[in-house]
Amino acid sequence: MIREANAGELGVGAATMLNAPSSVDAFGAPADPGAVSAATADRAGSGTSRDSSRQALTGATPSAVEAAAAKALADQRSKAATDRAAKVARAKADRAAKVKADKANALAAAHRWVSPLASYTLTSGYGFRWGKLHPAQDLATSVGSQVHSLSSGTVVSAGWDSTGYGNLVRIQYWDGTVSFMAHNSRLVVSAGETVAPGQLVAYSGNTGHSTGPHVHLEIHPGGGDAVPPMPWLAGHGIRL
Repeated sequence: MIREANAGELGVGAATMLNAPSSVDAFGAPADPGAVSAATADRAGSGTSRDSSRQALTGATPSAVEAAAAKALADQRSKAATDRAAKVARAKADRAAKVKADKANALAAAHRWVSPLASYTLTSGYGFRWGKLHPAQDLATSVGSQVHSLSSGTVVSAGWDSTGYGNLVRIQYWDGTVSFMAHNSRLVVSAGETVAPGQLVAYSGNTGHSTGPHVHLEIHPGGGDAVPPMPWLAGHGIRL
């Protein structure tokens, strides 16, 4: 061993201190073996390992993280299922609404009112004529003009009338109104037949007690007495 100058040989005490175990306190006194064991146990039980510290920082154990991920996935699947169900419900509601709208449109189309002739001239109107009531509006037109149903309904009668109407067609419509269209040259429908708005039912003429080619049009609401056709038709969107 090489010693520095002026350095004396180590005494027995100093050599003892150099070779002494590390279980000494800060002042060189030997550490209490029981205290050392207790401190070591405290560190081991305090959970201050590197892994346990990381878990403490995250605030969750591996099993809790897995549970949270599983819950998030379940929530996502539940939302997707809810969205699909809502989409199906909306589609079903849309289909129902379309069916309802189609039915309403079909009903409106079936219940619409149209003019009996495409071209005509107004002649004798509703009122007294030659000492008796003329319960109709006459529409002068050439023989063979197409005569149409005013709306949807059922033909009550179609044939020759000996009281002066000539070839007469009577139609009861969906609301109970009955129309008389007389003096036709030819009829193309029969009693009991259903008709649609604007359907061809006859060809105009000059049969029966007629002073010229025309359609004699009567309107009987509810199948009762005749009323002036022009205001009644105007109330149903038909202006003669």
